[in-house]
Amino acid sequence: MREIFKVGERVKHATKTEWGIGEILSDESNGRVKIFFEDVGPKEFDLEHARFVRLSGDEGSSDYLSSLVKHHHAEASKPASESKPKQKFISFAMAVQNFLSYFPGGFNDSEYLVGAGNERQYKVDAHKLMLELLDKESFKKLLGDRNFKEIHDRAKRVINKTNLISPYEKIWLSNGIGLEENQQRFSESLYDLLYGEGEMQRRFENFAQLLSAIGSAKWPIATYFLFITFPESHMFLKPVVTQEAANVLSQEINYKPELTWLTYSQVLALAERVKNELLKDGRENLTPRDMIDVQSFIWVIAPGYCQ
Repeated sequence: MREIFKVGERVKHATKTEWGIGEILSDESNGRVKIFFEDVGPKEFDLEHARFVRLSGDEGSSDYLSSLVKHHHAEASKPASESKPKQKFISFAMAVQNFLSYFPGGFNDSEYLVGAGNERQYKVDAHKLMLELLDKESFKKLLGDRNFKEIHDRAKRVINKTNLISPYEKIWLSNGIGLEENQQRFSESLYDLLYGEGEMQRRFENFAQLLSAIGSAKWPIATYFLFITFPESHMFLKPVVTQEAANVLSQEINYKPELTWLTYSQVLALAERVKNELLKDGRENLTPRDMIDVQSFIWVIAPGYCQ
């Protein structure tokens, strides 16, 4: 007697192995079963005509699939909306093809690196400027000299090196730290965020509180300096683009307009997942050097991207 498929079991299609690992979405009923596959999304099958192989242990392990299924259930529980129809599933392989349609050479494409529509070099230049102007030792000396105006001016130079922060956000930040009484608070809080000791969560939340106090509590401002200073491990959050990319990749980031550690930690998890999936792809031109490449990939695959 054939065993019944149960919710949560991992399988692969007997013939369409290119679909990747699948997870049973609900218990088999009347000879039919729903399965979510890594590379094609949810599908329903008549078991009279389809065959599957059960997987166990490492063979059935996939954090990527777990994330996809979790997101699928969350989306399925939401009421349908005519104004915002539920998004069609896009596999990671399809997201990669989307990226390559703009930059056929991947992260080594000349247009990606230095062309008119480049996504990398100007961020690298901002990183170099940050290390030149506000590396740990220089920053610490300026604080010791109580030269808060110079810290403010150097931070603005680093911000103006890219277009990652909008003109309006730059104005809000300038208005906030342009006041002399706020420059010391900003300088000390930014130093602690970047070079302080203790848990990153506490440092991030303290910086978020400072930005709220000076009327500049925006995600691009909150994440810019971490990303530009430490592009090997931190991420830049542009709200609409990051949310759209997270939806494309079927990953929940618990986005809130308020600056919360939960949202930022989930964005870091999203970036780490993207990096791991790109590494798993195995193509040299899709191997990210750092989070600049990951952030650029997320930016490009979001709907509405244009060079």
